[in-house]
Amino acid sequence: MIKFLIKSSVIFFFFINAYYSQQLSKKMGSHVNGEKYRGSYKNGLKDGFGEWTHPDGDNYRGKFKAGIKRGSGVYTFENGEKYKGYFKRDKKHGLGSYTYNNGEIFKGEFKNNIRDGKGYIIFRGDTTKSGTWLADKFIKKERLKNVKRHLRSTYPKYKKIKSPPELAIISSQLKIENSQDTLETNKNAELIIELANNGDGNAQGIEIFLELSNYSGGLEINELKIIHKLIPGDRKKIIAKIFATEMMISEKISISAYITEHFGHDINAPQLITLNTKSLTSPELVLSDININDQNNKNGLIEPAEVIKATMYVKNNGQQIAQDVSIEVLYGDFVFNTGKSSFNLGSIKKDQKKKVQFSFFAMSEAEKELPISFEIKESRSKFDQIIPSGLDLYRNNKIQN
Repeated sequence: MIKFLIKSSVIFFFFINAYYSQQLSKKMGSHVNGEKYRGSYKNGLKDGFGEWTHPDGDNYRGKFKAGIKRGSGVYTFENGEKYKGYFKRDKKHGLGSYTYNNGEIFKGEFKNNIRDGKGYIIFRGDTTKSGTWLADKFIKKERLKNVKRHLRSTYPKYKKIKSPPELAIISSQLKIENSQDTLETNKNAELIIELANNGDGNAQGIEIFLELSNYSGGLEINELKIIHKLIPGDRKKIIAKIFATEMMISEKISISAYITEHFGHDINAPQLITLNTKSLTSPELVLSDININDQNNKNGLIEPAEVIKATMYVKNNGQQIAQDVSIEVLYGDFVFNTGKSSFNLGSIKKDQKKKVQFSFFAMSEAEKELPISFEIKESRSKFDQIIPSGLDLYRNNKIQN
């Protein structure tokens, strides 16, 4: 009995001590590396409303969740500039306003700590600029009323309800173009996430953030739209479109999802799915096996005023598929076309050849190195090129590449 009482007293003392330590921390603030915090805690982390001050003078008053800024708050910088608005994942994200030292005020959308989206600037009571920002740069002028309409519809005022929602990921699926299991350069994929609300209240203002680890860059992923409401028992599919640019390298990428809800009913899905990527070298179009058929004496020479029928092949020495390939035969002075000069070859795969046949005759005034060339075009203009034919007047012209 005595042992039981001693053991119970120790446990009671432990909880009392922990409780008063937390209360003292709330009142006096915590001090880590000179930082000060006064506010609420949960599981040893900042959670709820609080005020944080950095030794350099920066100050934040607002909401925290699991130790980071999450929700509405005001961040005042040591130089006097101020951000008032929404935070997600410890960054300025969503609707907010930023006041600069020169008196300008930006009101609009932020993403990952910078201006990105619709917004407008006020200076001394007048609107001086309105439109779209991308990566903190103003890129497009738009009417102020259209900008404000967009902001109102994108960031409505959500009403907090007593019954909480409970978000859950029901399924996730990766679909890669041509039903492959690896995403190759210049190909598309879709990440499909099915989200459900298993709670008793509406989930509001839902945003999905994708995190890629073991990732070196080169993928383009479309911005996922905010889901304004997901009622209890309802489900919704969210599709993230992925494009593999030529900057992508071969690697095994782990994709995680972090899903936020306006009132903090967030969920985290680490290592949601794995994406294998394969980098392919660019298409490399070359001319191969150019042969001539002289119609008169069959001696294999291009002679003045002789109609020549020529055959050649366009070959792809690269790994990527050359798309929408076309070729135009270009003739210079004293060389004349006698047949078709434009050819649409479509797509050319790695090591594939496609035949081109054209005909012409050259006058005696033409240069010995005939001014005949081939303009090759591909769907991506950077692969366009003009290649000289290498055909000479009076000479045998069989060329092997």
